[in-house]
Order: sequence, then C-alpha cells, then structure tokens
Amino acid sequence: MVPDLACYSKACANGMPIALLTGRRDVMSLFEGDVFFYTTFGGEALSLAAAIATIQELIEKDVPAYLAEKGKKLKEGYNALAAELGISGYTKCTGYDCRSMVSFDASAGNPLELKSYVQQEMIKRGILWSGFHNMMYSHTDEDVEYTLKAYREVLGLLKAAVEAKDVTGRLKGKPVEAVFRKVSNFNMKPAKAR
Repeated sequence: MVPDLACYSKACANGMPIALLTGRRDVMSLFEGDVFFYTTFGGEALSLAAAIATIQELIEKDVPAYLAEKGKKLKEGYNALAAELGISGYTKCTGYDCRSMVSFDASAGNPLELKSYVQQEMIKRGILWSGFHNMMYSHTDEDVEYTLKAYREVLGLLKAAVEAKDVTGRLKGKPVEAVFRKVSNFNMKPAKAR
C-alpha cells in the first residue's frame, strides 16, 4: 500500500519527482548488471525524504480514519437533507466515506442540468463543487457544517426548480457535458496513408 500512499505525499503535491520501478524478482535482478537504465532524477533524494515524512505523518495522525470520519458526516448529512426535503428519490450521495459522489436521477430531469444547477449555486456560496467530495486532512467539522448549510439552501432551490420544471431556465450558462461521450463521425483508427 505504500505506493498508493506515496501518491498522496507532499512530494507529489509539491511537484517533486517521485516514481517507483518494480516487478518480479527475476526480472528486476536483470537491472543489477544486465540492463542499463537511467533516470533524470536518479540521485535526487529530497523527494524520497518528503514522501517518507508524509507517509509517517499519515500513519501517526491516522489520516485515513480522519478522512473517513469527516467524509461520513458529509455523505450522511447530504442524504439526510435530501430525505428531509423529499428529494432523495432523485439525488443521493454514495461512495467511500473519504471520497463520495453526488448523483441525480433522470426522473427529475436531465441529470447534467441538475448537476449544473447545484454546481452554480454551490459556487455562489463559496464552494468549488463538481459533484464529489474529496476529503482532505485540512477539512474541519466547521467546513463540513458550512458545506451542509450550503447544501440545505441549494437543495431547497433545486427542489423548487424541479417542481417548477424550470431547472434549465435558472441556469446562468450552458450545462456541463459528459466527459466521456461519443462524437458522431469520429474515427478512432488512424487515417490510411494515401
């Protein structure tokens, strides 16, 4: 699990180079003399020191448990608000406690328009939102409560827009689009040489 933790290290976050070359023992033993390899930052040790320090901090402060605790409050809080407002039939928050996602069901309208409207209103309240919660160690109970307070307002607005069948009319711009979508007449194969 150390390579996964290293991806979250301060070294990675600060743009310091860090990588891992690994494989079966019989293959890796070839690098002891039979195979020449070179890396640009081969002698650079600062990134490794930063990664080790970060991993130690993750362990000592039990960061995964902290992220799960804060994320669970946010996920369960969102779902409780949706239930309280009577909109849990078309929106819910699911996923791991440390990284959850808000989804919208087509029964209430175009899911991307619903998402766009929530995004627009969350941003108005100072929360950069794109449909998921990616918890960080710097998030506090106050941050979670502020986010839930914003959700209370925004989900109320969403409910009103859905009931009025006017989500699109309340958008200030174009709705977000699906990231992965089929584009007509798009050919994945390279053009043949003529």
